[in-house]
Amino acid sequence: MKTGPARQESGWPAYLGNQRHDAGAHETLNPDPRPLWHVGMGRGVRGSPALGESVVAVGTADRNLVLVDRSSGDVLWRSHLDGSVRAGPLLDEDRLYVATESQPQGRVYAIRLRDGRQLWRTPAGSVTAPLAFDGEGIYAGTEDGLVLRLEPERGKVEWRRPLSGAVRAGPVVTPSGLVVATTSDTLFLLDRQTGAVRAQRSLPGAVLATPATDGRRVFLATTNGRIVAVDLASWSVAWDRGAGDAVYGAPALVADTLFVLARDGRLWMIPVDAPDNATSHTLDIVATAGPTPLASGVLVGSVSGEVLLVDPRSGAIRWRAQVAGPIEEPPLVRDRQVVVIAGRGNIHTYR
Repeated sequence: MKTGPARQESGWPAYLGNQRHDAGAHETLNPDPRPLWHVGMGRGVRGSPALGESVVAVGTADRNLVLVDRSSGDVLWRSHLDGSVRAGPLLDEDRLYVATESQPQGRVYAIRLRDGRQLWRTPAGSVTAPLAFDGEGIYAGTEDGLVLRLEPERGKVEWRRPLSGAVRAGPVVTPSGLVVATTSDTLFLLDRQTGAVRAQRSLPGAVLATPATDGRRVFLATTNGRIVAVDLASWSVAWDRGAGDAVYGAPALVADTLFVLARDGRLWMIPVDAPDNATSHTLDIVATAGPTPLASGVLVGSVSGEVLLVDPRSGAIRWRAQVAGPIEEPPLVRDRQVVVIAGRGNIHTYR
């Protein structure tokens, strides 16, 4: 066991880094990134990692939260949990937040970044969706359709709200409230302070991936192959267009363009204020993870373990790598370092 850093000044407070899923939008890559290191994590890494300035935090199927040095791949510590992790952790300065599914016990945890010590753990039910955090509360959704808000210092449950359908996509924090999609093809808007349901509306299919938001609208994609923009002020559908196939990965919003990757490998670029001007490229892959837009292209991963850097204008492949599939979470980039969660419990990095 080694010691991790005491804190990270710029954390990873949301799924894929922020509410827009564009944490890598200003990142560039070397023309031909080369393998930097790879490390095995036992039975498998579950969910998307949290990238700090100097560390990578991942949850595993064998009930561990693991902190890895981002420059070397050295494992700094492992913190054993009471259940397996399905969604990845969040990083808030000096601590990590992570949740487990009910195998055997579903809980939400706060873990000290320096040494992996549990600061608190709170029973919550089976949490398979990413957590959400707004600086004042942690939000968790369960497979039983329960949404909870927990106080971050000691883990006290501040409210619980039962909803219809399981919560598989992470809750989304917006100025209008907490947006939660369930497998009953329903979108809910909850009051963040009380959990009261402010509004709800039906959706054209189930949402399994965490939506993106610009604060005014929320953008989501369904297993029925629909891409939908919902206006938060009016709680109405601003637009709805087809993706051609089911979408299992999270959309990403960069400036005024929404990036969506359908299961059949079609990469969509949709101007959110002019959705009829959408363009797409066929990549000849099968994908269940969302795209990662960068300044130098769009990274995508396939179920067979291909990692591609795509030119969004032409659809040309600028760079490719192969790992043991499937890739179930988007590749991530920080400081020009690519982090890929592969099959067989491996983390691969390139630079």
